[in-house]
Amino acid sequence: MMKFIALFIVSISLNLFILSFSYAGTAEYFSPETNIQNVDIKWLNKSLKVKRLYVAMYSFTDYKIAKELIYLAKKGVEIYVYRDDLQMSDKTDRTYMLKNVKNIHIKAKKDRGFWNIMHEKIFIIPGVVLREGSANWSKSAEGASCFHYNCGSFENQDNDALYITNKTAINIALHNFYHIWDRKTNIDIN
Repeated sequence: MMKFIALFIVSISLNLFILSFSYAGTAEYFSPETNIQNVDIKWLNKSLKVKRLYVAMYSFTDYKIAKELIYLAKKGVEIYVYRDDLQMSDKTDRTYMLKNVKNIHIKAKKDRGFWNIMHEKIFIIPGVVLREGSANWSKSAEGASCFHYNCGSFENQDNDALYITNKTAINIALHNFYHIWDRKTNIDIN
């Protein structure tokens, strides 16, 4: 019984330690109150310093962000984009804009239905930031949607994006990205 209690205390202490590290140096934004698209673009530009960017995005219909990724790739940033293959068949998906662009590498998880999809909404700039949250790269998810020049909350989804600058958290996320990127069942899009 004492071993169990000791193990339980160690487990709780370790989890609290990891949790405190993971959320040190964070900023969180909520849409539609904040245009997360603008915040994402500011962070994405920081990849110019390290020349690496890793993206796993479930839905990607945002033209402005697609153009930003092309700009970054042309400036020498190596970009790795991981998608869900069925989401890429959406008629408004922007992945097609990134195909055959130098420095952009695209893979997709083979979608096998509801229980086996790629549902991440993250990007990682090594040593700089991990962005995660519920916001996909779509104008309505990011709070950047306008309908007839009216950009109200009724035009947008309720989502969030969390920007974590803690190096340990960034490295853990990067390790996970490598793991999902290297799956043998992935589809190579380029």
